[in-house]
Amino acid sequence: MSIARFYLLCEPEGNHCIADINEAAPYNVEKIRCPIESGHARSRRNSPLDMVVPCDPAPDVIFTWMSECLIQEPVRQIFDSEGLTGFSTLPARAKIKKTGVTIPVHELAVTGWGGMAPEATGIREVERCPGCGHLVYSRLEAPEKLIDIQNWDGSDFFMVWPLPRFRFVTERVVEVCKRRGVTGMAFLQNWPTPQRESNGYSPGRLSYYMPRDRARFLGGTLGID
Repeated sequence: MSIARFYLLCEPEGNHCIADINEAAPYNVEKIRCPIESGHARSRRNSPLDMVVPCDPAPDVIFTWMSECLIQEPVRQIFDSEGLTGFSTLPARAKIKKTGVTIPVHELAVTGWGGMAPEATGIREVERCPGCGHLVYSRLEAPEKLIDIQNWDGSDFFMVWPLPRFRFVTERVVEVCKRRGVTGMAFLQNWPTPQRESNGYSPGRLSYYMPRDRARFLGGTLGID
């Protein structure tokens, strides 16, 4: 399978239906403090998303201001019935802003694996804090080299570390979503642009983005779980 057969699952251009946090039910966060470097302080969410959706009707796939991705229950059923792989669903809640009507949703967690970004992309680990595990990677210079087929586990949804919010998908996902009329997302073949003025990435740990057991299986030996 060539690189041309892969896509990025993204928000549609000009998306006006971005969900926001339900201020009446803020999620819980775990504060992480580094015993060595105060600048490494950060937090991770440890409770389900509870979101308010500004449009009615809501699309089938709903993105949030923090780039999380929610799917309505019928979409989960479509993905399951079509046998798509490389994802799991996490508990989530959502309601329509204007009416307060709840929507049955799940948070989409990508669990498929495309491996570590090859060094040819320009991405390299440049910092690993011994006190708190804070990770820093250099910037992306050659996005067309992100996917190494030898590192891909064959899943329909997959990520390449350290780019967990770039949801790579196969042609099969695109075909299913178009055939079944799933709304609220776009599929792009334009890879992320090179980061000419960026300091790189500090994505946290793999377990911030998928179930802990899966993160441990994929990233335990790499020290990124």
